[in-house]
Amino acid sequence: MDAVPAIADPFDPTDAEIRAWAHSGAAEPVQDWDLMMAEPSHLPVLLELVADPDCPSRGRRTALSALYCMVGHTQPRDQFLQAARTAEHSADAWAATWARRVLEVIEHPESFSRPDWCGWPGFADRPTG
Repeated sequence: MDAVPAIADPFDPTDAEIRAWAHSGAAEPVQDWDLMMAEPSHLPVLLELVADPDCPSRGRRTALSALYCMVGHTQPRDQFLQAARTAEHSADAWAATWARRVLEVIEHPESFSRPDWCGWPGFADRPTG
């Protein structure tokens, strides 16, 4: 197994640390790592990683889980609208599906189901469809 890259504070990682970890192939540095990354400030880097075919599967899946958790904990707000509008045109099916789901729940807030966004199995377990 690959070594975990240096992360100064795994409970408050930087975008550079998240990116380095995702590309390392290493195990999660702490339990619930996806929750540590699930902050709106990390939205751009998480979308970048999910759509990056060169990112190892573990990194992509964990970034995707963080994206879904982020929406599930904060519920869709305007901060997600621009990211979803960009990601809906992604060539990556995982990113495009996330965007479609975000836009749907923004348009129909009554359809929001926290277990779909934060649960397992949930949307992160069904990255397309």
